[in-house]
Parts: sequence; C-alpha cells; structure tokens
Amino acid sequence: MLVHVKTNSFKETTVETIPSLQTVQHDNNDPVNYTRTHQGRKTYLVTWYELITYLQKRPWAATADFSPCDYNNCEITRDRNMAEESDLVLFQGRWLPTSIDFKRPNGQIWVFVDIEPPTIIERLSKKERYGVMKYRSDFNWTMTFDKKLADIHLPYGELRKYKKYVVKDYTAIALNKRKEALMVVSHCPVDSKRMDYAKKLNETIDVTVLGSCGTKWDCGQALYHDDCFSILNEYAFFLPFENSLCHQYFTEKLFDNFHYNTLFVTRGGLPYEASSTFPKGVVIDFDQFESPQHLGRKLKQIMEDKEEYAKRLEMKSQYYSINIRESYQRALCDLCYRLNHQDIFYKTIPDVLQVLSPKHSCRNM
Repeated sequence: MLVHVKTNSFKETTVETIPSLQTVQHDNNDPVNYTRTHQGRKTYLVTWYELITYLQKRPWAATADFSPCDYNNCEITRDRNMAEESDLVLFQGRWLPTSIDFKRPNGQIWVFVDIEPPTIIERLSKKERYGVMKYRSDFNWTMTFDKKLADIHLPYGELRKYKKYVVKDYTAIALNKRKEALMVVSHCPVDSKRMDYAKKLNETIDVTVLGSCGTKWDCGQALYHDDCFSILNEYAFFLPFENSLCHQYFTEKLFDNFHYNTLFVTRGGLPYEASSTFPKGVVIDFDQFESPQHLGRKLKQIMEDKEEYAKRLEMKSQYYSINIRESYQRALCDLCYRLNHQDIFYKTIPDVLQVLSPKHSCRNM
C-alpha cells in the first residue's frame, strides 16, 4: 500500500510533493484476528496515551465517545494503563516520551496526533527530551489539521452558511467602530514572523497588540478563547495571524472568535489559500496585498467608508463557525470506522516525520 497524499496547486507558490512511501507490514504488528468481544459483539478499545494539550483545556473532550457514530463499537479511555491491551493508541506526537511504558502487542495501531504545524513538530523532534525520532517509524496513521497529510482529519474548525438571513443593524455597528485593528498574541518569535509584519502594518493603521508580545492582558486562559474576547467587538478588524504559514493551518484564533462583530484579516496557510478556502469576501486575505502598508491603507479605507464596512460585515455575518468540538467528534467516528475496516486502511508509515515535514506543506518567510 502507498501513503496516499493529495496534491494541491496554489497561485504563485510551489510546494514539494511527498515521495511515495511503501508501507510495511511488520511481522509483530499484523492486525489479522486481533479483536476482542464485548457483551456479545466485537469491540475495539482506544487509549489516549496522552490527550493533546489543546483538548486538555476543553472539558467536553474528556467525555467524547463513539456513541454518535455510525460505527460505535469502539470504546475510548484516557487511562494509559489500558494501553497494552488496546487495539489502538493515540499519542500526542510532538511531545512523545523517550520511552513508551508498555509492550506493544500484535496488531496494535499507533496514531500520531498533533494539530501544531509541521514547523513546530520538526523543531521539537530534534530535542533529546522527546522521543519523536525514536518512534518515527512505528506509526500507522496520522491525525492532524491538514487533510493532505492526515489519515484522520482534525481541523480547528470550518465556516458554514446560515440557512436564514441574519439580521443586524450593520450600519450602526460600522458607525460605532472607533478602534482600528487588534492582535492577541502569546508567542512572539515564530516561524511566520507575524510581529514583524504587524509592525509594518502599524505604519498605516493602528494595530493594538495584547498578550505576551504587546500590552499585558490577564483576561482568560491560554489556548482557550472565552468571553474575554468580546473585546473584539470594539475593533474594526481582528488579526488572527498564525505562528506558521502552512497548508490549511487556520486555528482557533479564527474559528472560536468568528461570531464577533468585527472583520477578520487572515495571515495563514499557503499563498492565496485563505481566499480559496473561505467564502468569497468573508475574510480579508493578506496575500491579496503587495505589502503590509498596502494592506493597512486598504483597511483604513474600508473602516472610513461606513457603507462598505457594513456590507462586508453583513456578508461575514451570514456565516457561522464550527469549532474543534465537532471536528474531534467527526475524527473519532472516522477512527472507529477505520478500525472496522483495517483490511482497507491498515498500513505502517516508514517515517512519520518525512510525511509531516514542513518542506511539503509550509512556506518560508
């Protein structure tokens, strides 16, 4: 079986495609006839060796299970003591321990789970305190935000259109906008160099930066966007700039905050990907502008033209965002489906770090 990777072309960018990798059937990892029965029917046990940090911050993740799925003959636990007798083990990929404390039985499937970009995974894989390098050839499936690289897709969210027209006084909202652009940032030196871009943007439009990279902001908690973010309603624009510019890497900064009455300026993904991913006109894609200064002047013009601002906000408000809660449930259902069809989906990935390499899906800045 070959590792199947879809290739996508993007305007004015070249992305190296992943070489075809021949998967390997290990003698000690054969899925045939490795099942258990539970209450008279076959049941697959799934263990989180360590729930990914992002989901640890969300209480609902601890109780999510397979009950809503078409294939619901799977059970999930966070008790790592159950790992050795499990059919499948989920690992937080980038922070793998240097030693796995159980003996892997025949037929057990290992899944590399991570929703951080390949740039971060690659960097952490070189640190001695993590075991990514040691176990890089032991995984069967990947679970990540990038559908091109994932066996099981786990995006941060997506946008959907309301069935009915959403009525608001968009002109009144536009007239009340006094503050220009807002960023909320906790990590400053990052691969995307977003703070450098924001400083240049600030030459033509006022950019307020809250968090570790700007004015101290004690509201809320890390990795979780709560009511503190209602401050977005005060600004004409919100800048959910990502830490890396990688294929399909649009995070909770966008999806968790999409409902606020402000316009979004994206800086993520591959060139022009935001324009092709999101409904036309719903977000402003920085790639459409020659420079930060050109973008700033356009944002200034939109804010001052209250009629245009109201029209853009009206267009955005006809869409809503689903967040990772629904994505995670969908991923669990996919997982159980695959466990029931291992004859189709079973494989071993020779090198998960090669599959998740930044050179396949990220751009350099």
